[in-house]
Amino acid sequence: MDINKLPDPTIIVNQDNRIIKLNDRAKELGLDVGMLFEISYEVEVGGEIYSVSFTDLGEEKVIVLRKVAESDFYRTLFELSPDAIIIHDGQKILFANKRAAEVAGIPLERLIGMPVFNFIHPEYVNFVAERMKKMFQEKKPVPPAIEKFILPDGREVFVEVSASYITYKGRPAILLVIRNVTEKLEMEKRYREFFENTLDMIIVTDLKGNFVEVNREFERISGYRKEEVIGKNFREFFSEDEAENVFRMYNKAFKEKRPLYGLEFRFKTKYGVEKVVEGNVRPLVKNGKVTGFLANFKDVTERKRLEEELLRTNKLLRTINAINEVIVRVKSLDELLTTVIREVSSYCTFAWIALIDKEEERIVKSFGMESFDEKLLNGVCVAEALKNQRTVIKLAGEHPKNCVNWAEHEKLNAYIFPLTHRNRVLGILAIYSDFRISEEEIRLLQTLADDVAFAIDAIRLERARQESLRQIEKNIEQFAILVDKIRNPLAVITGFADLFGNMEKDKILEQVRKIEEIIEQLEAGWLESEDVRRLLRGFRDEEDTAG
Repeated sequence: MDINKLPDPTIIVNQDNRIIKLNDRAKELGLDVGMLFEISYEVEVGGEIYSVSFTDLGEEKVIVLRKVAESDFYRTLFELSPDAIIIHDGQKILFANKRAAEVAGIPLERLIGMPVFNFIHPEYVNFVAERMKKMFQEKKPVPPAIEKFILPDGREVFVEVSASYITYKGRPAILLVIRNVTEKLEMEKRYREFFENTLDMIIVTDLKGNFVEVNREFERISGYRKEEVIGKNFREFFSEDEAENVFRMYNKAFKEKRPLYGLEFRFKTKYGVEKVVEGNVRPLVKNGKVTGFLANFKDVTERKRLEEELLRTNKLLRTINAINEVIVRVKSLDELLTTVIREVSSYCTFAWIALIDKEEERIVKSFGMESFDEKLLNGVCVAEALKNQRTVIKLAGEHPKNCVNWAEHEKLNAYIFPLTHRNRVLGILAIYSDFRISEEEIRLLQTLADDVAFAIDAIRLERARQESLRQIEKNIEQFAILVDKIRNPLAVITGFADLFGNMEKDKILEQVRKIEEIIEQLEAGWLESEDVRRLLRGFRDEEDTAG
């Protein structure tokens, strides 16, 4: 390249920024080979200000100098910038645009020449000084940073500062581009406070489902600290099926680029407690592309528990009503207890009833199990319920492994209700469920057990009464037959007495009369028994008609 043909002062510098070649116009400015040339936006040469443009050729740079008058658009750009722009030499402000004066709240002519550190908050003096030192030593920019300024009127503001080393009018200087971010930080602070203190769990994930951010409520509910989940994938915290459900919902939000509301998920906390959460998922869209997801969820575990409990309680009430109808109507133990087991088993996982002869410690009859093992009565919960005549509850896993009921209790909750009436244990009602039965449900089941025990006792009493009535009828009939049988031999004895003398005859007839008096008394008793039989039959016929 023949730089002598170029109309502007032009130089070529090496990697050390030393001039190795220059044209005549550059020589006219007093530049020469071997001189160090500091590259910046503007330089002062021979008392004139020149703008600098250069082309990097690798090991060399071609630099063209133009008088500032030819680069007015840069100055216009500075003046119209929405950000404050300042140039200082590490001590005083050398240049500032109008926006800088507006931010400072003082005239521009007053701002020029003011000490730089007059604006730096004491908390940030060391930080700013270190950044300045680094730029002057390394002659290159430093990363943008948030700093705190004190304005002349005493206001404290936070600013975002982009700083770069330059040469200004031939001297080392620092160019600052300053943006007031006080309101932005205040807004971010408010959003952060809301984010951290809201009663919703808030989760931010990337497109792969990795956690980017979570709030305190997430930590409280899940039991995981933020640092334990950030960067991890959501699948690590859900069962396989639930993870697929979560993926489908998030994928739908991704494809449709719209929020999804009313989602419900289940997950286990760090301590193994299952939680139910309900909420919304919003795709985060930037430049028309989904970059991640923002989700907020409420812990509705307790609400769901109460809803499920209410549904179960209503179902249990319907079950109890159905059983009570049977209790009033049936007179058969088999029909009663078969109905009880059928209805109760529709409410829980499974159930059984055993009628017990406590004195002989044996099972009289069982319902709900194809074959009942007598050893089940020796199970921890059953034995305790029989001994203390009270309800026994053993939750899943609470049984010792040597218990004969371990197979039923390993994963199920057991509720054992003794069927007790008039301080006598008539049997056992055992209920097994994969859910925890509430106190209200236990109270209802205990009432049901008492009603069933009363019905069992009533059916047994009725059966005993019927057997007694049949025996009374049989005895009355036998009684009438015996009276007739006694009268016939007496008639024979009376006729036979005529064969004897008067004295013997009188003695025989005297004994016959005594026997007849006894028969008359027996006949009077028979009539009374007949009245009792008719009365008992009447009661039975009335009950049969009512039934």
